Amino acid sequence: MGTVGGAGRVAYHLSRQLCRREHKVHVLTRSPEGKLPSREHMEDNLFLHRFDLPGTEGFKFFLREIKNSNTEGKRAQQETGFDVVCAHQALAAFGPLFSSAVSQIPFVFFFHSLWQEEYLIKKQSLIGQTPWSAKAVAFFMRKMENRVLFKARKIFVLSRYSAGQVSAIHHLPQDRVVMLPAGVELDRFALPRNGKHAVKEALGLPIDKTVFFTVRNVVPRMGIKNLIEAFQQSDVLKEKALLLIGGEGFLKESLRAMVKDFGLGEAVRFLGRISEEDLPRYYQAPDFFVLPTRELEGFGLVILEAMACGTPVLGTPIGAIPETVGLFDKNLLFAGARSEDMKTKIEDVISRPEKYRFDPQVCRKFVEERYSWEKMADAFEREVTKLINDRSK
Repeated sequence: MGTVGGAGRVAYHLSRQLCRREHKVHVLTRSPEGKLPSREHMEDNLFLHRFDLPGTEGFKFFLREIKNSNTEGKRAQQETGFDVVCAHQALAAFGPLFSSAVSQIPFVFFFHSLWQEEYLIKKQSLIGQTPWSAKAVAFFMRKMENRVLFKARKIFVLSRYSAGQVSAIHHLPQDRVVMLPAGVELDRFALPRNGKHAVKEALGLPIDKTVFFTVRNVVPRMGIKNLIEAFQQSDVLKEKALLLIGGEGFLKESLRAMVKDFGLGEAVRFLGRISEEDLPRYYQAPDFFVLPTRELEGFGLVILEAMACGTPVLGTPIGAIPETVGLFDKNLLFAGARSEDMKTKIEDVISRPEKYRFDPQVCRKFVEERYSWEKMADAFEREVTKLINDRSK
């Protein structure tokens, strides 16, 4: 049962790895605007089942999605007969999971983040106010997620931070939570063949400035506003640094206006949506990747992608970021998530470069030794096989 974003990438790569192990994987997901076929054989052992995607949010959205996913899930189960069901998002799972056709099958859940908290943050106004209607919807979302997690035999997470959320928010026993190693496409995200300077020149980036790069959904919790404010507060950053911002989101226009008002046109560039083809080059070129998250970072796959390309990561001490960035080098963590914290650290990076000089091979090796989709699939397969075998006894 699939979703989008970072969770969608995990679902996709885990499914492909399981297919390579001769497992048949059926993915239940949404059909944007109903334009894609309801059933599709994607490749060997990988099948897609799509249900119509409602176009609006709120309670009607939930009810329609529950109904449509329930119908498609029951049909897929009757045609195929599953040994185990794995969900990556509570809403997509709710309909099929509480139908008689699916409810008796061993069920596991891949917990990526607190669904209702992300929704509330998304609905906040620029001054931090949340409408009562959004709070009512979030209450319903939390109850729904709790019901789904309660039914899960195992709950998979990518970080200790996420494991703690499962325990603290949903009050589920830790023995049901299994931490898996995250993954990264090591073939795709690779070291630049001719070094950073060659990639910088190809992208038209200055050689005489320290280049920082971030790629995020341009929404409040990602902290991009604070990062821009850090540049506005510092003459050093204005003169000696260049910040590249990739991604789309509803804050894009207001952040562009902020850069213009602050006179940061020479220090901050917006790249918009970066194509999948170009993304590795933008990881390879900068001197540092920046993760300025304000709230709720369940893992941060971008950390692994940047480091696999040989680029060290500066990050806030939020969520699971210290578990990767801090494990590599605690000196790369900001003291906090405020613009002042980012300003202080980035100025130090520029004024004392010898303290922050990392061999790209060392960054790459850190990722290679700990993370891969193969390692994730191995661990997932072991846990799920136990459940299936226990059921057959």
